[in-house]
Amino acid sequence: MDIRRSAGIFMTLIVIAGHGCVSGKANARFDLLTIETKQELSANRPTGRGGKNKADQFDGSESLMLEVVISVAVEDNPSLAAIRHKVKEVIEKYPQVTALDDPMMGVGFFPATVGASGADFSYKLDFSQKIPYPGKLELKGNAAMAEAEAALGDFGSAKLELVRMVKTAYLELYFTYRAIEINEEDIKLLRELKTVAVARYGAGEAGLQDAVQADVGLARAEHRGIVLERTLQVATARLNTLIGRDARRSLPPPDGLPLESFFPDKETLLQKTLERNPAIKSAHSRIEAANASAKLAEAQSYPDFTITGSYNRAWMTNELRPFVGVALNIPLPSDRLSAERSMAMARLDRTGAELAAEEDRIRLHVEEAWQRLKEARHAEGLFREVLLPEAELSLKTAQAGYSAGKNDFLTLITAGRTLIDTRLQYERIMVDMRIAEAEIEKLTGDTP
Repeated sequence: MDIRRSAGIFMTLIVIAGHGCVSGKANARFDLLTIETKQELSANRPTGRGGKNKADQFDGSESLMLEVVISVAVEDNPSLAAIRHKVKEVIEKYPQVTALDDPMMGVGFFPATVGASGADFSYKLDFSQKIPYPGKLELKGNAAMAEAEAALGDFGSAKLELVRMVKTAYLELYFTYRAIEINEEDIKLLRELKTVAVARYGAGEAGLQDAVQADVGLARAEHRGIVLERTLQVATARLNTLIGRDARRSLPPPDGLPLESFFPDKETLLQKTLERNPAIKSAHSRIEAANASAKLAEAQSYPDFTITGSYNRAWMTNELRPFVGVALNIPLPSDRLSAERSMAMARLDRTGAELAAEEDRIRLHVEEAWQRLKEARHAEGLFREVLLPEAELSLKTAQAGYSAGKNDFLTLITAGRTLIDTRLQYERIMVDMRIAEAEIEKLTGDTP
């Protein structure tokens, strides 16, 4: 009965001492963070190479839809899955650092009382529980939560980067298909021009040089087709890798370009980016973690407590057998504590500098992406309204003039080459414009 009463008193003291080590507000914040993490990571599941993933749906499809490709990449990309697991790993640190150490229990006996006549067997039970100075566990918890929030921000940045890379790979694949189509039209045109040149040579209206020039242009276009096929294989492998497929598998052609986005005001875009970019949020969270660590380093100069309890059967008087006490360490000034505080302050300064560097990097990337988009939009209008129509008119005029004997074959073939090059440049501009838009969407944190 005395043992049970002593153990009950000891456990009551532990509960009283441990209660409030971490505030309910901190625990509520952790619960909200857990919910937010589950929601953020829900779209990304573990990828098993031996199983069937959603990317298999592209086998036999007629075309690729960008929205579907992005969805599959977010779900099946193994690199993103690895970061997700890292977030889950980091968030589990909070309940570890905010928990009390395991209580200690010891048992011993007095050898002289074993088998002694006229004396009862005597033993001793010891219990102890370490209790950190009030506030230390909460500071550890705050640092762990801030690190988890930073890791969650890193996941958001990785997800946005993956989406940008998928969009870019999709657009490059689209451009390659369009380049192949345009090159095939070039080959068709050159064959028609060669037929005309041979006919005029046979009629004595032109020299053999015209047919030779057509052959040279045709050979170059056919070689360009081989180069584009190689480019197609590489572009397909790149997109396959991003969506979690074997790089060697085939993919259907993209179904077209995404719709053109609204051209943003630069200052509004910059402000939106600084407010919403997950890399900025991660930097702020790391500052918070460093600040908590700095406060914890200061708190190391405060003592921790150890609640002790024992039951000593050697005492003859029952009232003297139970014992409860408190011990504490004495944190003397030392190089260790000083170094710990200095390291914590250096970390706080470092995270502040990292935030400033990240903001500068964001400003630079916003300026670059906005200028690229501005240039691409201007070029798109120029090619669509002026250069393409003029190139088409120039070819028609050259064809009519050659048939009438008013200009030579070089003028005709040059006009055809100019039209093909202009069409390729226009397609390249259309793709570059979407790539710049994808970069802006990544910077502003706009997720699909």
